[in-house]
This record gives sequence, structure tokens and C-alpha cells, in this order.
Amino acid sequence: MNEKNLVLDVKNLVVRYETEDGIVKAVNSLNLQIERGKAIGLVGETGAGKTTTALSLLRLIPEPPGVEEC
Repeated sequence: MNEKNLVLDVKNLVVRYETEDGIVKAVNSLNLQIERGKAIGLVGETGAGKTTTALSLLRLIPEPPGVEEC
């Protein structure tokens, strides 16, 4: 994959939420590359972290309770 054509390059994304019951890992070690001109679909079961992934990429997760690491 030509890195010059990448519009998004995410390595080892971790998003966790700190709750009263402890830490919940919503996204654990996600790697994602998207090339210019390409489209992707994010598919998974309920609670798999699709929304959290998208919000994290847009930097829309409030801290706290969310914590992002990359």
C-alpha cells in the first residue's frame, strides 16, 4: 500500500471507558488504513465498537469517561 495515498492510517487504537464498575475496553488494538478514493464499511454485532470507533476517529469522545490511546 502506497503511504502517499493514505487518507487515514490508525495503528493500535484503544478506547476505554472508566465506569463505577471498572474499565470497559470498547475498542482494543484497532489497525486501519484507508486509501484516497476508497470506501469502507464498518460492520459488526451490537456492542462491537463500531460507533465508538467512528466517534474516536472524529475525536468526539469526551474525556472522561472515555480515554483514547493510539
